[in-house]
Amino acid sequence: MKKIFVVSMLTLAALSAQAQSMYGDVAYQMFDADLATDPAAVRGIIGYKVNPNLAVEGMLGVGIRDGKDASFAIPTKVKLDRLAGIYAKSSFKLNDAFELYGRLGYVNYKVSATASYGGYSAKVSDSGSDVSYGIGASYYVSPSTSINVDYMDFGDLEGGLAVGVKFSF
Repeated sequence: MKKIFVVSMLTLAALSAQAQSMYGDVAYQMFDADLATDPAAVRGIIGYKVNPNLAVEGMLGVGIRDGKDASFAIPTKVKLDRLAGIYAKSSFKLNDAFELYGRLGYVNYKVSATASYGGYSAKVSDSGSDVSYGIGASYYVSPSTSINVDYMDFGDLEGGLAVGVKFSF
């Protein structure tokens, strides 16, 4: 009976330690610095801490605001259809409240553009994959919740600032 109790306690401790290693992050992702014309997305990240300074992450994002362009005097809407990536994240805690981090990975994306003029419209789309990287900082409001700000570069898709919240579970 003692063996079963000890094994059960060790199993619960292992599951608890693993649960603290998992986290989720939801952020508002902007692209470039021109907020009036560039698209924006919401992105979600699920991560697993391999150790206190290294994590593996998966990211999914979808456009929530269309960008606008009139470079050739023809109004064009630009939309991010899909953003997906996998990353290695290295982090360094400055103290109990602040953490700095960097990401390096690979991203896949799809964008579409629709131009309309004089009652006619045309739509094109493009997709691609590229190396992606970013840097950021977290402010912990509790041991399991932080507010994050980061800059991500998505290769040919460019990149921009993101503001979000992370929950450890």
